[in-house]
Amino acid sequence: MLNSIKKVNLYVGLVLATYIYLFCVDVFCVIVPWLNWSVPGILNLVILTFSSATSLYCYLFCVFLDAGKVTEGWKPDEEASSAVQEVKRKDGAPRYCQKCKQYKPPRSHHCRVCQRCVLRMDHHCPYTNNCVGHANYRTFLVFLFYVCASLVHTIGLIAAHTLHTLQTSQEQRVIRTGPQSRPVHLENGFRNIILWAVLETSAFALALPAAIGLIMLLGWHIHLALTNKTTIEYQEGVRSRVQGVPYCEHPYDLGPYHNLHQILGENVCAWCLPPCSSSHGGDKFITVWDMAKHGLTKD
Repeated sequence: MLNSIKKVNLYVGLVLATYIYLFCVDVFCVIVPWLNWSVPGILNLVILTFSSATSLYCYLFCVFLDAGKVTEGWKPDEEASSAVQEVKRKDGAPRYCQKCKQYKPPRSHHCRVCQRCVLRMDHHCPYTNNCVGHANYRTFLVFLFYVCASLVHTIGLIAAHTLHTLQTSQEQRVIRTGPQSRPVHLENGFRNIILWAVLETSAFALALPAAIGLIMLLGWHIHLALTNKTTIEYQEGVRSRVQGVPYCEHPYDLGPYHNLHQILGENVCAWCLPPCSSSHGGDKFITVWDMAKHGLTKD
């Protein structure tokens, strides 16, 4: 319980506060007052609630659950069937973490913030106060997808509502409040105009840059997933020792189809669904040489 509380730092608190603020502005300042409980209003409310709730669930999953812990006492298997073994760059010895005092499985790295090695580490995310690694990478991708969808929806609703308000006459510019949804003219009070302008402008100012940044991040990680690389592997490259074969650039790139199946799972229909548990394994990965031994080729 104490460790969970420690996970909620300033960045996590700001993200959660932004979630609540944007959702409340969308619902109580745009959807309900403008579209009321009509079919478009209910449809927008359901879609926005689903995308926001799913992204929030995945976000909390990334915050509180482990990114992938290296099994204590793990050692490289010298007689492993895989033809690829990651080694140190200097002397060619198996990778060993001096801080954790144990060997590092392929694709794992030591995180200076978390102070431990993480399986298939991609990066440390300050906004989740956690690493993104083997156990939560799929969840991270699903989170990016749904948070981008909810932000685009938020921007679209606010922009459409603003244009509608500017283009309609004074008699038509009303909001609906109370259980009976009684119409109240915005022009009845200067405070209403200022309040609506501040709320929607601030929400738009929060959502637009966040959407641009996260859409770019989603596109980047889709590219990484298609090539089966992590951010660290892209930046540093993978040095691998192949038995009887020259060095290869990236032995884990199995082709887009196999890469996505390895990262997102075998069930294609479940790729966009939030996970119920962490991904297992993470200390061994199929390589192009394993596929070649079984007569398979990159798609």
